[in-house]
Amino acid sequence: MHVRDIVYTFETCRRIFTRVPARPSPTSSLEGWMPTTTRVTRRRPECKRGRTRVFHALSPRALVSSSGTSARMNARTEGFDRVHHTRRNHHRTSRRRRRLATTPRASTDASSSSSSSLSSAVFETGSSERDAFDASRVSSPVVKAFRGDDSTRWMMWYTATSSSGEDSIGLATSSDGLTWERSDGDTETYRNAPEEDAGVDVGRVATRNDEDWWCFDTRGVALGDVQLISSDSISGGSVYWMFYHGYDHSSSSEGEAEWTATTRPGLCLSQDGRNWARVEGEHHSGALFDVGEEEAWDASGVRDPKVLLAGPNDIRVYYGSVDAKTGRSSVGAATTRDGFAYVKRGEREVFGPGPKGSFDDAGVASPCVVRLGRKEFIMFYEAYSSANPGVASIAIATSEDGFVWTRPDAPALTAGEPGAWDQGGVGRPYAVPMAGERVRLYYEGRAAPGDARGVGVGVAVSAEHDRFAFIRRHQRVTED
Repeated sequence: MHVRDIVYTFETCRRIFTRVPARPSPTSSLEGWMPTTTRVTRRRPECKRGRTRVFHALSPRALVSSSGTSARMNARTEGFDRVHHTRRNHHRTSRRRRRLATTPRASTDASSSSSSSLSSAVFETGSSERDAFDASRVSSPVVKAFRGDDSTRWMMWYTATSSSGEDSIGLATSSDGLTWERSDGDTETYRNAPEEDAGVDVGRVATRNDEDWWCFDTRGVALGDVQLISSDSISGGSVYWMFYHGYDHSSSSEGEAEWTATTRPGLCLSQDGRNWARVEGEHHSGALFDVGEEEAWDASGVRDPKVLLAGPNDIRVYYGSVDAKTGRSSVGAATTRDGFAYVKRGEREVFGPGPKGSFDDAGVASPCVVRLGRKEFIMFYEAYSSANPGVASIAIATSEDGFVWTRPDAPALTAGEPGAWDQGGVGRPYAVPMAGERVRLYYEGRAAPGDARGVGVGVAVSAEHDRFAFIRRHQRVTED
C-alpha cells in the first residue's frame, strides 16, 4: 500500500477530513524573522501496514485498511453524519464560546502601561478557570510558517497537560509567530457550514488512544515533530507528518509521571494539520519501532522524536532516552527510506553526556537537528550539569554527517534569572532558520529545577554576527 492510498482513504472519508485549499509555500524573502526553509518534494514511499486510525478527538475512530471494510466504514460514517447534524445545533453555543476563547494574548512594547508585567514568554498555560486542556503545562513547541499572497501564517503544535494530568497535543496559530490565537477545547470543523459558524481551527488536535486497548499510546501522547511534505500523489497539497511518543497503562502505575514511563514513537498523518489519522507501525503495539533490549542504553523508552529530511531516501529520527544503568540521558538515531520501516543507527547512542565537569556531563536530551547549508548539520539539545542538578540549558553541536558530533564549550541559552518565568531551566528547543543565516529558537521554560514540562514557550534569536549566540525576546504581556 502506498501513502497515496492512505490519502485516497482520506478522500473517501470526506465526512471526517475537510478538504483544504492548496497550501502556500514557505517564504525566504523577508529579512531577519522569516523562515528560509524550502518545501521538500519527494514521491510518497510504500506503507507496509497501511492501516490508519482517526486521531482527532471529535472524529469517529474507525479503523480503515487498503482492502477496506466498506460496510464497517459506511456504518461508521453514516452514524457520524447523524451525530454531526444533531450536534450542530446542540454545540453551536459552545462553539461561539470557544471562538471567544481564541482571542490572542495582547502584547505591547516597552512603552505599555504599568499594568503589564515583564516576561519573555510568548505562549503560556491555558485558563484553569475554564478547565482548558493545557491549563497545567505547555511544552515541546514545533513551529512552522507559511506565506500567502497577502500574509504569513504561523502554526505551532505543542504538548499540553491539563489540570488532571492528561497529556494531549494542541495547535495555536499566529500572524507573526509571537502573538498566538488559542482555544480551551478541541478544534471543530464542519463541512458546508456558514463562515460565521465554521468552527474553531485552534485547540486540541490529538489525544490518547482510548479505542485500541493494545496500543502503546492508550494513556497519553506527547509531541515530537511535525513535517509538511509535498507529493505529486496529492492534487494541490501536501501531507503533514506528526511524530510523537506515547505511553500506555502497563508502562507506569497510576499517579506516576509520564517521564518515568516506557515511551515509544508513533506517526500520524493529516491534510490540514488539525484532523489526524494514526498510522500503525511495525511494532506489535503500533509504534514505529521498539525500545532497546533489556540491557540497551535506550531500554527505558524512546521520547521526543525529531525528524530530519536529510536527502532522497534518507529520513532520520533523532530521539532521547535515559540509560537505566547510569541514570544519564543520551541521544540516539534511527533511519528510514520510506518513513515507515526504521532501523536504529548502531547499538549505542550517537551523542552522549560530556566529560566530567562539563556543562552537559549529567545528560543530553531532546535533540533538534537542522541543516544550515549543504554540508553542515546543527543539533540543538538539552544539556544537564552535575553542578546544577535538574536545571537544563540549551546547547548546539555541529557535525559533517549528522552522526559524529563536535561538542560546544558552553551552552547557547541558559535558565532565566531568579524570579524569571523560566528560572527552572530551558529545554526542548525547536530551531526555525531565518533569512540572513539567523535562527529563531523556540523553547519551553520551566518554573523550578527538576520540572520535566514547561509552563510557557519562549523565543530567542541568534545574534547578527554570531548564529550560536542567542538573545531572548522580551515583551510585555497584558494580564487578563
